Amino acid sequence: MADMARGLGRSKSTLSRELRRNGTGLGYLPDLAQRRYRQRRQACRPRPKLGERALRRYVILSLERGWSPEVIAGRLSRDHGPARVSHETIYRFIYLSPLGRQEKLWEYLRRGKKRRSHPHGRQAQKTPIPNRVFIDQRPSEAQERSQPGHWETDSLLYPRGQALNVLVDRMSRYALVTKLEDKTAEATARALCQRLASWPARTITADNGSEHANHALVSQQLGVSFYFCHAYHSWEKGTVEQTNGLLRRYLPRHTDLRRLSQEELDQIADELNQRPRKCLQFSTPKEVLFPHAVALRNRI
Repeated sequence: MADMARGLGRSKSTLSRELRRNGTGLGYLPDLAQRRYRQRRQACRPRPKLGERALRRYVILSLERGWSPEVIAGRLSRDHGPARVSHETIYRFIYLSPLGRQEKLWEYLRRGKKRRSHPHGRQAQKTPIPNRVFIDQRPSEAQERSQPGHWETDSLLYPRGQALNVLVDRMSRYALVTKLEDKTAEATARALCQRLASWPARTITADNGSEHANHALVSQQLGVSFYFCHAYHSWEKGTVEQTNGLLRRYLPRHTDLRRLSQEELDQIADELNQRPRKCLQFSTPKEVLFPHAVALRNRI
């Protein structure tokens, strides 16, 4: 054994283990030893949890029925015997497996996102906007939608750094859509001041995006109060969020805004503003806001 180890340049104990592991009553057979090695290597690898064809088919059919991964994982023990697969495994199968990507299984999820959201959510903002006044101090007229001029604003983002600014009056749901040069605080402040100069404006409510860092300048130029939602409480400006959803039907996420002029965006906004709303007793936003806007211009 020692002579063989010196000749092969290996430790004597290495050869001893190999002979003990793969030796036979007929001696050491290298072909048999190689087959045993391959079998052991195959057995020690982690097996894919959805490697079984019947189980994989059950998951795919359940997704097509509109079931969430949590529901599928919860029903597996009832419908598929002793199978145990967590919802996290199903999510990874949808987003990371070649079959999941090829069949676009994410389209069966409720949100239909092509890329999965970060499991720990968004990180806290490191550079908060100075001198913010939160929505708790907003006047009751804005909360109750009892007078025009209380606006909500938001940014719609598109590829290649393109963005839109959306303004919506809380009382009338009247929308103003502006094409931005970029998503900067300067461009956003300029759009807000230009668009609201000829409309009733008392307050503006926004989220905590960095594009609203120049809120003090907007307040000074327009003579309005600027309020902020609490962090990650987008529902506090639900009027503009609802309008964003309507705009996405005209301008999906992958739209190239370079092909659209401001006039075309105004036409889209005008179509929304002439759409009857149930919350307005089937009046249109234009019918609700315009009498107040005309009265304001007459006073000026």
